[in-house]
Amino acid sequence: MEKLPILISIPHSSNFVPAELRQLMLLSDFEIRKSTDQFTDLIFDVPNAHIVKAKISRLVADPSRAPDDIETECRLCSDGVVVSIQENGKQIYRNPPSEKAIFERVEKYHATFHAEIEKLKPQVKFLIDGHSMWSIAPSSKLDAGSPRADVCLGNRDFVTCSRSHTLKIVKFLEKKGLSVSVNKPFRGKFVLGNHCSRRQLPGAQIEFNRKLYLNENNLRPRKKDIAKLKQIVKELVEMLAAKI
Repeated sequence: MEKLPILISIPHSSNFVPAELRQLMLLSDFEIRKSTDQFTDLIFDVPNAHIVKAKISRLVADPSRAPDDIETECRLCSDGVVVSIQENGKQIYRNPPSEKAIFERVEKYHATFHAEIEKLKPQVKFLIDGHSMWSIAPSSKLDAGSPRADVCLGNRDFVTCSRSHTLKIVKFLEKKGLSVSVNKPFRGKFVLGNHCSRRQLPGAQIEFNRKLYLNENNLRPRKKDIAKLKQIVKELVEMLAAKI
């Protein structure tokens, strides 16, 4: 199938942790899976778009955080390019990685992901950053305990794409029967901030509510619902390619 001028990044779908790092972790395999955007590699990997997919777990090095966003000054932070605790406060490593180790991971994993995006940018006119979110906000989030919409569309408060682009996407998703919030609770992180602007390469972050396609307790997927969301993404790519 011919590729349309749309790029989709999928930064949080992988469960893979290199063996030398896995032995340093205190987490179970299931806890690692809970930290990832399960099955977004299926939902967003559509044949009519250019795809950049992370090959390692976000716990190793998070492509959606700035490469210098390190937590050596705050070991209680659960956000950053390499984190030592999960959102629920559980420690990830027996010993937190050193600053040197963090930057080695950034160079090996984070930089290569973004280099792939840079290579494709001359061929595309819009970027979608594909994610998923819990249906009820975790206790560590500002919207803790609140139910979330079916889709959160983030554009960093209209910095990365225009109101016109935003409304086109919102109306498209609503016609598919999905409820949509804009920039609540997610505005978009480093992928959008680093690669997108409304005047050069516009882009938006799309977070699908996990209740739409999996059991949030055991992470078991519903294949038919995944296929439905994948078809929606494919049609969204076609719509954006025709209107940008």
